[in-house]
Amino acid sequence: MRAIFLGTADGHTSARREHSGVLIHSEENTLLLDCGAAAARFLLHKKFLPDVPDALWLSHMHSDHNGQFSSLIQSLWLRARRAPLHVFGPAEVMRAMKDWLEKCLLFPELIGFPIHWHEVKPGRAITHGPFTFTPFATQHLSSLASYFKRAYPNTCFDCYGVLLEYAGIRYVYSADLAHPRELAPALEAGKIKALLCELTHFPERELFREAAKYNIQSIWITHYPDHLVRREAELKQIAEEEKFRGDIHLVHDKVAQEI
Repeated sequence: MRAIFLGTADGHTSARREHSGVLIHSEENTLLLDCGAAAARFLLHKKFLPDVPDALWLSHMHSDHNGQFSSLIQSLWLRARRAPLHVFGPAEVMRAMKDWLEKCLLFPELIGFPIHWHEVKPGRAITHGPFTFTPFATQHLSSLASYFKRAYPNTCFDCYGVLLEYAGIRYVYSADLAHPRELAPALEAGKIKALLCELTHFPERELFREAAKYNIQSIWITHYPDHLVRREAELKQIAEEEKFRGDIHLVHDKVAQEI
């Protein structure tokens, strides 16, 4: 399976890197994990057909993870897409994105292709084509919720990562975390070929200390701050000190990788 990291920056605006987005290619389907990067421009530039992506995972409501969603839909409409688009995520995220498209005048009767909204729940597996998704909840927005949920009861404070199974092989997309221990429900599933993990909201050492407890073949670090850009060797040294024995990759924007 191949991954193209459309954006690898954290929530801060980077002069050289885009926000979150990973395009996954299997033999049968394409899946976009979050839509903070300018996916529409990338897909057009690389001459992908407008039926790409087949499915989209939206982890939470931060704009560095979903801010390019309506632009992607508008691009697919104007490029005459006809294939259905399947969108997965927390229930309130699905409702907010559906409402946002209507606010942007991207009505179902106008765009010319159906969008199927799949509300997912932690621990409950859902199958789409060759993929099986098992969401897990993270505490990324818990602190914000403790301060603001009462004042903003209609705002979604859920954030879901996902265990992705394809052809009997397991992959994990972290989304955003408060701490790497929140990966446990996915990592406990068995051997993980690739962990696509953020490295912004906790010390680097904590990731590798937690990962060392599990059978993880490789970690692909994304959604990281600019000051880590040239520190891959240092990160590998920290991983070694914490007894993590898998491969470490500090990924870069627009680079395709076999994972």
